[in-house]
This record gives sequence, structure tokens and C-alpha cells, in this order.
Amino acid sequence: MHPADRVRFATETARAVLDERLEPSEAAAALALQVEQLVPQLRSDRDTVTRSEAETVATTLRLLAEQVNDRSAEHGDPDARAAIAEMLGRLGQVLR
Repeated sequence: MHPADRVRFATETARAVLDERLEPSEAAAALALQVEQLVPQLRSDRDTVTRSEAETVATTLRLLAEQVNDRSAEHGDPDARAAIAEMLGRLGQVLR
């Protein structure tokens, strides 16, 4: 499976937090479960796509993590937002 498809839930969850459609604490709980399931799968996916494709997905995750973290000051719940950013970063790191 392509890594972009594999992390679609994570990216859509982050976008829902950014759009204020989902509470950060709920998103953090959902992502925590996903990260544990996705990390081993992403490691194997990394071997089936080009370096460029993996890097593109990793960059998308990193940028979303930065956006979620940057908005913590203005939209509250900084701990949950920091947790979301950390989990997105972890997923991105697996692809590098």
C-alpha cells in the first residue's frame, strides 16, 4: 500500500483539528491508536515506494504537525496539540 493512503486517517484527523471540526483531545486519542498500528506497516511500505514518494508523505506529515502545533497558542489545548504534532512527526520519521 502507498504510504499516503496508509496515513490518510492521520492527515485527515490533523486537518479536522486545524479546521476545528474535531477536538484536539479526541484526535490525540484516535491518533495514538493509529500510530501503534501504522508504524510497522509504514516501515514495510517504505521499501515498496521510491525515496521521493516516501519523502513527500513525510514532508506532508511534518508540515501538518507544525501547523497543529503552531495553532496551540491561539486555539487552546496545547498538550493535546503537541501530542498530535509528535505523533505525526513520528509517522513521518518512519518514512525517512
